[in-house]
Amino acid sequence: MIKNFLGLIIFLIIQVISLDNAFAFNDHNVREFLDERENLWPELYLPNFKFSNTSRDLIYPNWFEGNWLVTSQDLEDESQAPVIYKVNFFKNNLNQVIGNRSKNSESIGKAIFGDTLIKVVNDPKSINKQITYLKDDLYIDSRITGRNQIKDDDMFFADELVIQTLHKPGASRVNQVETISKFQKCNRHNSNSENTLKPNICGFQYIATYGSKVGDPSVHAIKTSKFKLSFEFIES
Repeated sequence: MIKNFLGLIIFLIIQVISLDNAFAFNDHNVREFLDERENLWPELYLPNFKFSNTSRDLIYPNWFEGNWLVTSQDLEDESQAPVIYKVNFFKNNLNQVIGNRSKNSESIGKAIFGDTLIKVVNDPKSINKQITYLKDDLYIDSRITGRNQIKDDDMFFADELVIQTLHKPGASRVNQVETISKFQKCNRHNSNSENTLKPNICGFQYIATYGSKVGDPSVHAIKTSKFKLSFEFIES
């Protein structure tokens, strides 16, 4: 996430050129990987993240910064009412736009679980770990084990794999969940909002659940879902 700049100007120039080429190469391969994952849905199998970098958080385009009201519609069951929640994205100390992970997870959790959810806490030592506390002494320990992403001025495209362990008195259950996210600024004809502050964000999320066989590449998804998401900018 942080580039180590050395003192010599000539070395700096060579270093920057080399890094730019390396990132361009990696972006091309990651884009192929992400396109393949999207095209495979719903016949997904446990992903092999060749270019994964879990030392870096997901970095979003600048147009994600701010507070948003999200409407998520389950395309596999459109009879279900959309899930509506608020999310926040902000700039870190490297001027990169990142998601407010605990706040966003808590907002989504409240929309799904209601009062059953108590709170969501990030691990202060890792951007990849989070604990969700529920009533009745239940809690979910989530750990991201794979992450690929690309972004530009027009698109955000990412894939994350998380191992979730549900702890309850006397027992635990392990599950693996893959989330593929692809977002872009909405076209005017796709947006019902007249908000002139920021364009709405449109996109899809593909969710695949794999069960407890961690690391077995032959495992196929036991459940898949596809959601259509729209983000409307709000002041707070």
